[in-house]
Amino acid sequence: MRLRGPCDEAEQEALLACEELRPWMRREFGWPLTELGNARLRKGDFAGAEEAFLAAHQNAWLPQPGLALLRLAQGRVEEALAMIESALEHPFDIPSKERPPSGGLRRAPLREAQVVIALAAGDDQAARTAANDLTEIAQMYQSRTLQTSALAAKGRLALHDGQKCEAIRLLSEAVMEWVSLRMPFEAATLRIVLAAAHRAAGDDSTAELELDAACRAFEALNARPWADLAREQVPSASVRTAATREQCVFRREGEMRTVTFDGRTVRLKDLKGMRYLERLLAEPGRDFHVLDLVAVERGAFPVGDPADASSMDAQCGLEVFDSKAREAYRQRLAETEEDIAEAEAANDLHRAELARADRQFLIDELRRGVGLNDRARTIGDGFERARTSATRSLRYTLDRIAQHHPSLGEHLVRTIHTGTYFTYKPDPRARVDWKT
Repeated sequence: MRLRGPCDEAEQEALLACEELRPWMRREFGWPLTELGNARLRKGDFAGAEEAFLAAHQNAWLPQPGLALLRLAQGRVEEALAMIESALEHPFDIPSKERPPSGGLRRAPLREAQVVIALAAGDDQAARTAANDLTEIAQMYQSRTLQTSALAAKGRLALHDGQKCEAIRLLSEAVMEWVSLRMPFEAATLRIVLAAAHRAAGDDSTAELELDAACRAFEALNARPWADLAREQVPSASVRTAATREQCVFRREGEMRTVTFDGRTVRLKDLKGMRYLERLLAEPGRDFHVLDLVAVERGAFPVGDPADASSMDAQCGLEVFDSKAREAYRQRLAETEEDIAEAEAANDLHRAELARADRQFLIDELRRGVGLNDRARTIGDGFERARTSATRSLRYTLDRIAQHHPSLGEHLVRTIHTGTYFTYKPDPRARVDWKT
């Protein structure tokens, strides 16, 4: 789902995997969190990707090269370069039936990212070393995806070296391969580089065709932030001069809000819906799951954070645990009690302490899934209640704003979208900068 795009379904699968695996896995829990981060990164949800990647790192998992590529997109180039170099110098290896052993296959995605990051940082030698290693790995495993990655790396280096015709030839071939492999995000990303190569060769019309194709592909993948970045990297000839962005204010001051838009300032009473609106305005284009929005407004952790078990209880219409899971927990709890007894009998204090920690973990999980009279806790209506309540609060707030500031009310009605996900999507041709 992540490779074929769009990544909305991939994100939902990763969220479900996180919820299902959270009680059973500890260190390995970083794996599904990393997949969640990768899906969000491709959507252009940089804040959501960062939350997932950092949570994976907190679980002792290496979320690379995703986190390094995120830092690059955020403009933190030196930090991205240091991250990718550290990941290559200190291979992350954990016994697993699913992941390839530490070696060429594990190293390839790191090398692919290193070429891009090193060129952005001006480290030519690191980029060449990474490209050469990637070529050798592709020759060893004879994989079309690896071979196309190596071809793209060569094209990037050719453009960097000023070999415009060679760069266009290599990059065009790589783009066609990505399209043939049905990997639209890779094709769109490389088309931006191809547009830059045509621009460098003086062919503005072809450059704009490639840039337009890339941006259309990103928009079809529900990844508009990447399209916006593409236009900044290789601006279209018709928009070389960026439009001046209107500076607006949506600031909380005690129990009131100061709101400035379209040259007019009003003061309004702060409401719950105002706090939802504040978060949406702070990150235009980001899709906020309604539970994320409600949880943060209440001061809780966002959905997907393993530290917040209770906020997940409102997400779906199922039991927290099914009967088999509850029985498995109880069996593990009984075994842990036996471990504690044996350790205390042998005066093995360290073992007893570890066993008690395991027991407390299991008890906490059972409490989350079992209610009064040993009844299974269900999580059926919480999500719908949250969605209905948040939508009602936000619409009431928009009505109040429209009464006092009609032009802002009309703007927000057009750009605020509600449902399972809440989003603020202003017109990219008339961008607005909000100070919150």
